[in-house]
Amino acid sequence: MKFKTNFVYTDRQTKAHYVYLKYQPILVGNILDVGADQCYFKEHLGNKANYIGIGLSSDKLDLKINLEKQSFPYKDNSFDVVLCFDVLEHLDNIHEVFDELCRVARKYLIISLPNPWVSFMGMLKGGYYKHGEFPMKFYNLPTNPPNDRHKWFYGVHEAEKFLKERGKMNGMKILQVDKENTNLNFRKFLYRMFLKLIVHNDVDVDSLLVGSIWAVLIKSSSNH
Repeated sequence: MKFKTNFVYTDRQTKAHYVYLKYQPILVGNILDVGADQCYFKEHLGNKANYIGIGLSSDKLDLKINLEKQSFPYKDNSFDVVLCFDVLEHLDNIHEVFDELCRVARKYLIISLPNPWVSFMGMLKGGYYKHGEFPMKFYNLPTNPPNDRHKWFYGVHEAEKFLKERGKMNGMKILQVDKENTNLNFRKFLYRMFLKLIVHNDVDVDSLLVGSIWAVLIKSSSNH
């Protein structure tokens, strides 16, 4: 089974629609959405699944939980599908929370991680984030402590390796991995060739251009 959609999301609300269109065949049963924000995804399910959204920042959540201080209050294998989109990079305890995602998943874990390198390249091309106030979104040193920030700087290869190897430690294996923005138009092709001329040979140029990485993991003991 190949999960795919041509829909392009632009914010958290449209991202929920993207997820539904792309992964609809397996979005059944009990679903846990970790870091669910406004629980936009719930709107797409209707009565097709039992949805629970958890996180910290919204009154629409079914459960408020501090992922850096609390474990999930659910038994092993409680959910047919666990969702976690652009959350882990905000956490100091990324390994422990990923383990929790795997623990409560009975069948599938669908996860996305942004590519910090593409943010860096975007800053080099387009200038500072927020009208010159900060060099990069989520990777700055402001005068006062920020409310939110990314705590890990990694490339897409590291992200994929983390998901594969840490998943294996938790009885999960990767079913599908997708990388955003891999289609080359003429302008991007020229830019890619330019980067190959100026960056070190050890650097994978494509890793500087790819957007988020999306992965579906399946529990090894699942009969699928």
